[in-house]
Amino acid sequence: MKTKEITKIAIMISIIIVLGFFPPIPIGLLPVPIVIQNAGFMLSGLLLGKKNGTISTVLFLLLVALGFPLLAGGRGGLMVFFSVTAGYLIAYPFASFLIGWMTEKFNPNNKGVFAAFVITFLFGVVFIDFLGAVGISLISNVSLSNSLIASLAFIPGDIIKAFITAILARRISKTLNKKG
Repeated sequence: MKTKEITKIAIMISIIIVLGFFPPIPIGLLPVPIVIQNAGFMLSGLLLGKKNGTISTVLFLLLVALGFPLLAGGRGGLMVFFSVTAGYLIAYPFASFLIGWMTEKFNPNNKGVFAAFVITFLFGVVFIDFLGAVGISLISNVSLSNSLIASLAFIPGDIIKAFITAILARRISKTLNKKG
């Protein structure tokens, strides 16, 4: 792995950490709050591709597992992987991989914001929210159908995050391509 790739991975991990500083917003429907941090996992796939985007996400989650309080709300440690947010945490590396893979295949160099948005919506928003709902259902003994219905509360905000992420990825890619 080249130094440039390692640097991009480290910067992406830093971005994800900074996004965790935004306080989580609790909602009444689910025991899971609204967070901005999941936009970082989507961005990692868009900007770094399937391999390096997944590596950045896995390394971030490894830091969390080691006990660093890097998740939104200052959470960390192994127990977060056994809490109601487990489905979301498990979904993040897969989402980064899928977003990166689809971006490399259908939207190389983030040439189109619309394509990046569709990829991010399908493999970021829908995929993450679905696995998150499955996790909530398994851990909190809520039926899957009720968990999925309650998870619809996240969709409007996640659509906005996916759109902003697609725009940011396009602008960052454009800037990086200009600088070589």
